[in-house]
Amino acid sequence: MSFADHVDGRAPRATRPVATWTLMLLAVIVVLLLPDWAGSGTPRPIWVFAIPVLLGLTGAVFALKDKHPWWAAASALWGFILIQILVVTITLLSGP
Repeated sequence: MSFADHVDGRAPRATRPVATWTLMLLAVIVVLLLPDWAGSGTPRPIWVFAIPVLLGLTGAVFALKDKHPWWAAASALWGFILIQILVVTITLLSGP
C-alpha cells in the first residue's frame, strides 16, 4: 500500500468471506435435512450426500478469491466433516 491509500487517516477496510460463511451455513442446513426425521424409511439418493461437500468446496473457492486461505481450508474441510459427524451421530442414536 502506498501513502496515498492512507491519506485520509482511515485504515484499509478488511474484507470478510461472507459468501464462504453463507455456503458453510447452507451445508449445515442440508446435513440437518438428510436424516429421515419422519421415519418413512425411504432412503435419500446417494448424490444428496455430495451437496455439503460441494458447498464447502464452493465456499473455499470464494474464500480464495477474497484472499482468505484459512477460511478456504476450513470451508473445504467443513463439508467432509459434516458428513462424518452425521454418520457418527446417527450411529450413536440408532445403534449399529
